[in-house]
Amino acid sequence: MFKDILDRYRGKKIFMNMFRAVFILPAICIFFACIGGFYWFKANRIGTEKQNDSSMLYASSLIVNNMIDRMSNTMKVLRNDNYIQKALAKDTFSWDSDMNIAAREILNMVTAEPLFQSIYLLKDSDYLLKCSNPAYPLGEPGDQMMIETFHQSHFEQYGTRHYIDIYGKSQTLLYITDGELDPRTGEKNSGILISMDIGKVLDEIFSTQLDGEQYVLADAAGNVVYACGDGYSKGGQLSQPPLPAMIESGQIRQSEVMDLAQDRFLVSCVRMENGFFLVHFLPYRYVAAPINQMRFTFIGIVLLLVVLLLLFSFGMSNWVYDPIDAVIRTTDPANAAGQSLESISGRIGNTELASIVQTFRTMFQTVSDMNLLKEQKELTHYLGSASLHGKLPEWVEETYGKPGIHSRAVCLRISDMKDLHENHTEDAITFALQTIASVTEQVMKPLGDVLVHPVDEEYTAVLLFMEERVPLEILSARIREIFSVTRELVYIGMDAGISSEKEGFGELAAMYRMARAATAYRYMYGIDAIVTEEEMAERALHGTGSVDTGKLLLQLKAGNRERFREEYLAIVSELRKCSIQTARDALLDMAGELLKYYNSLNCYFDTLSLSDYEKLRTQLDGYDYLDDTWEWFDRMLDKVCSALDRAKQSEREDVVDQALQYLRANYADPNISAQFIAELFHITPSYFSRLFNERSGYAFPDYLATLRIEEAGKILLQEQNKSIQEICEMVGYTNASYFTATFKKKYGITPGQFRKKGARNDIK
Repeated sequence: MFKDILDRYRGKKIFMNMFRAVFILPAICIFFACIGGFYWFKANRIGTEKQNDSSMLYASSLIVNNMIDRMSNTMKVLRNDNYIQKALAKDTFSWDSDMNIAAREILNMVTAEPLFQSIYLLKDSDYLLKCSNPAYPLGEPGDQMMIETFHQSHFEQYGTRHYIDIYGKSQTLLYITDGELDPRTGEKNSGILISMDIGKVLDEIFSTQLDGEQYVLADAAGNVVYACGDGYSKGGQLSQPPLPAMIESGQIRQSEVMDLAQDRFLVSCVRMENGFFLVHFLPYRYVAAPINQMRFTFIGIVLLLVVLLLLFSFGMSNWVYDPIDAVIRTTDPANAAGQSLESISGRIGNTELASIVQTFRTMFQTVSDMNLLKEQKELTHYLGSASLHGKLPEWVEETYGKPGIHSRAVCLRISDMKDLHENHTEDAITFALQTIASVTEQVMKPLGDVLVHPVDEEYTAVLLFMEERVPLEILSARIREIFSVTRELVYIGMDAGISSEKEGFGELAAMYRMARAATAYRYMYGIDAIVTEEEMAERALHGTGSVDTGKLLLQLKAGNRERFREEYLAIVSELRKCSIQTARDALLDMAGELLKYYNSLNCYFDTLSLSDYEKLRTQLDGYDYLDDTWEWFDRMLDKVCSALDRAKQSEREDVVDQALQYLRANYADPNISAQFIAELFHITPSYFSRLFNERSGYAFPDYLATLRIEEAGKILLQEQNKSIQEICEMVGYTNASYFTATFKKKYGITPGQFRKKGARNDIK
């Protein structure tokens, strides 16, 4: 059958010319469109991988940076501790109460930070005190190593040390030192050394790696401090040419595809605040895999389109040629192919003793009030102390201290202070605060001894001293009962933060601060929120905050309010799993995208400035709760819908002038097309093409090609050192051969000949 068709049309030049005219040009367009689409997909995919990898690495660097900052904060606490200073100031070693306290404080530091390897107090060539983590036992050789490390270190600068522990396992330490120098010799006289198992920190963060993947922590000189994965090893050097340049560039985040000695990698680098660099090596094959898969997809699309075009071209040619063939071969017909509160009453009657008793009671009440005020000031100062080792007021320990006690701190916060002051008198506010304290004391009393202390108008500290552990569920239920009774009595909404439970009560100040910090997460949950210290820590360490605004923008552009709100609520639901700052940053990014789209509807295409983002951040930070931010997005939705309605009602006849201005400024962008410009101005491509032709007298592709070729001619004559390929890319072409052919069509000679001819004219 196929042979019969060929025989029928063999030698018929009119049919073949028709077929070529219908097939060849569309086939070339399909071919180049698919090639361009593939390379666009490849560049976009690599760009997305770079951004995702650098964002992931930046989030990991914040965790590493936080661990390193703990060493610096611990050093500051020890450096300012009176007992530590007394121990270091002794000329001879002696064990006394001060030394005992200093040792206990160092032990507490190591116990509180399980990743600390050791803390040493050193004097001359020996140590006064040391405390090492049981997981990292240090014998005499290890002590000598740490003494040597101290004397070789630079104060207040981080350093690293590699050694083999008593189990034969290789360990990597990050250490920091501080102390005093001998004024006569300049040698280190005494000081403190704190070391951390930085290897374990990184191993926990990067617990899993792909085959060939590696994470490296390096210093500013490119020395490898620790490495997770195969490739570089600790103690090595990031010496391959592109890597030192990446470290020396000073950028906080960067990501590049590099050809290294062993393979090709996507290399991401994050500069941390402590002078270290976190580098991620991801074998390029993981990036290239989806690109390779897409290559075959594009090939299949090309083949399918070519086959369809063949069928269409044949059918169209046959349809046109059929009448001619009917005349020639009248005997051979052609076929067309288709396709609760207590009160106390007085017992003094109206007798002679009434005035004396009343005076005594007044004096007693005055003294009691003075003592209460003193106690409140002491407790307020303790709870608000910046030092982790502030002295607990003696009356607290005498009143509530019991053997085997467990303690927990709860911070109650009034949700809306502005509303409280606007709708209540000073007396009413005082009554409300007293009511909150009384209700809290009554509700919490069944759990153990309770101390309720109003820290200020907004915050109330609740310190619980319990003989047995109280499950968090029971404590939360009691707090919700406080919320309910308080709202019923004084019409005030509240939220709460709960610290971790501790044995004893020596850390009440720190526990209160953690509970107070947890109340900030009301932003994520709303009024009546109860947030634990553990929940706060979980959200601070997890959640990337990376949101996909594509669907949100799609619904915005469509003006679909219902679907827009659904997409917004889905994004907010994901943000509740993140830290507050991460959620705020993600909302800022979303708001920026919406504002840029709104600006584009008003023909303002400049990128948002820093001041624009600061203004957006101020507006979003004005909302107390995450759910309230919908008000801003709803207003923006109204603005966009109004702008879309205006755009539909107007013919936008000035679009050609704006398009011409845009083309003159951006002709070098290889992605420019009639469809691209039409989408930019929110009109259909066919309507734009018709407007452009009518107003300018040119077809859009012809005008763009002429503009690019004329600019290329200027560059050829003005910049002799530029190659043809470079000039081709400078004016928006990606294919040098196509550029040369277009240039020759315009000027009659090739770009090289044009340059030589221009040079000869200059000589003459």
